[in-house]
This record gives sequence, structure tokens and C-alpha cells, in this order.
Amino acid sequence: MSRILALLLLACLLGGCGSPLIKPGAQDVDGLRLSTPVAWSDLGRRGQRVWTRDGIALNALRIYTGIEPGEHVFRQRLRGERDEGARFRAGLSDVEIVELIVEGLRSSGLQNVEARALAPATLAGQRGFRAELVFDSGAGLHYRGQLLGEGADGSLSFLLYTAPAEHYYERDREAVEAVFASLE
Repeated sequence: MSRILALLLLACLLGGCGSPLIKPGAQDVDGLRLSTPVAWSDLGRRGQRVWTRDGIALNALRIYTGIEPGEHVFRQRLRGERDEGARFRAGLSDVEIVELIVEGLRSSGLQNVEARALAPATLAGQRGFRAELVFDSGAGLHYRGQLLGEGADGSLSFLLYTAPAEHYYERDREAVEAVFASLE
């Protein structure tokens, strides 16, 4: 995942203003109908969006849709047994799906990854879950995150917001909460 993040950051820097702008309001994102109160730059592609306001190291709203059984939860290339713990399987419980996402974050090089406050939620009319995340980057920067997802329909879709705990997480938390609420 750290390689993917580095490539996305490089693409953002090289692309400058070339990233598509997601304007405030209603959006159709890969089959999800949501609304955002703030503008974002879209650095992703179909089924694997990365929205940011200031750069992915400072805030990132990742939107994954339609992850099929056998795929890595972050759509990374599978590297054998090393990634087996982050491979989605149909029929998993909410707790097991959150554990897969946590394992995917750990295998990307993040440290001290924990999920907290797991609770039932709805994503696009499907029974799902919400959770809070905390982790540290390889450089020791403390991050917080919010997770909203569902795997009840046999495929996995989730939104993952992450930002440094110090400033950016709180600054954008209300906007992300509004995006999540628009999906319930």
C-alpha cells in the first residue's frame, strides 16, 4: 500500500491541477449515490477512488466498490501467502471484514493499526458497519480514520477516511461524516 500511496502522491504532484475536481453536491461514484459538502480532487479510477483536499498524506477518502471474493481488500496485486490475510471472501462477518482491512493496512507498512467502536451501519441500502481506526505511519505520524462498509451482498464496498490526528482529521471530520450520512 505504501508503494501505491507513493505513486498516487507522485501522480498528484506531477499532475498538478489536472486531477478531476469533485464539486460539492450529489455525486454518482461507481454505483454509489453520495453527497459531499466540500470539493475534493479525485486521484483514483473506477472501483478504487482516492479523494483528497490537500494531498493523500494529509487527508484521503478512499472509496472501494465491488471487490469480489478472492481480491485483495485494497485491490493490490496478491503476493501469495503474504497477502492471504487481506483477501476478501464472501460470507464474512462485519468483524472479519474490518480485520481484513486492518490486516491490509498493516501489510502496507503502517504500524499500530487498530479498529475501534465497531457498530452496525448502512451503506447504500445494505446492512454494513462503521468503525474508527488509529495507526502510525512508518515515520511515526499518528493518524485517525473512519470506515464505513458492507459485504452483505457478496462483494465488498467501503469508504475509508484517513488523516493525521493532529489537525487534518478534526478539520475534515464533519465533511466526511456528511458523506457517510448521505450513503445511509
